[in-house]
Amino acid sequence: MSRWDEGRTERTIAMSAPWEKKINEFVAEIPKLINNFSYRKGPDLYFYRKTMELRRRKGLDELFEDKSDRLIELIYATLVAWDMNSRGAKMKYFDQFKSSILANKERFMQLSSSRLESLSGATVGEVKMRLGQIYNHMHVMESGGKLVSNSKVMHFILPDLVMPMDRQNTLKFFFGNTNESEGYFLRIFGQSYEIARKIDLRQFLDEEWNLSVPKVIDNAIISKMSPKYNK
Repeated sequence: MSRWDEGRTERTIAMSAPWEKKINEFVAEIPKLINNFSYRKGPDLYFYRKTMELRRRKGLDELFEDKSDRLIELIYATLVAWDMNSRGAKMKYFDQFKSSILANKERFMQLSSSRLESLSGATVGEVKMRLGQIYNHMHVMESGGKLVSNSKVMHFILPDLVMPMDRQNTLKFFFGNTNESEGYFLRIFGQSYEIARKIDLRQFLDEEWNLSVPKVIDNAIISKMSPKYNK
């Protein structure tokens, strides 16, 4: 079975009746969840906005060729601000971190113009295959686990395509557990695609946390799963 066929089979399974009901109910809640979303506004927001501003201002090819490593340094700082180097999580030293990202440069470039809300059913399988390749070839953490760290790095580099994911909100919302795997990563991506097909999320974009369609989905999930961020 080809990777495209595998992706199509996954999508058929993922959108079975219980999943369809879950996604439809969540989509109906999104306006209220985003309206009530109240998140932190310290270094985590500051570095995230700086990262997104740079990513929007320059092409990905130019950023990867930049000898100052400005984008990768901002990604590194944002991950620290997002607690990816605390509570048992340990990031690789910067040089190793950078090398792992740049080893996937061509794979990132192939997806640099892709937008979640603009994908077609004919292209989503190919996109999932390429994201799976990045997932398997990128190693930015000394500690175990890849879904959380890799999805966040992918989001910073491909902000209009991939949503950042975590255990307590994303994984528990979709699967009811905190297990990490490539399969879970790709299924979450597939579900984010289905969500973006059902509602125009661009209406919720702003200049704070809602800086892209995938991040709107992430923020709605956080708002739903973490009452302290739903005011």
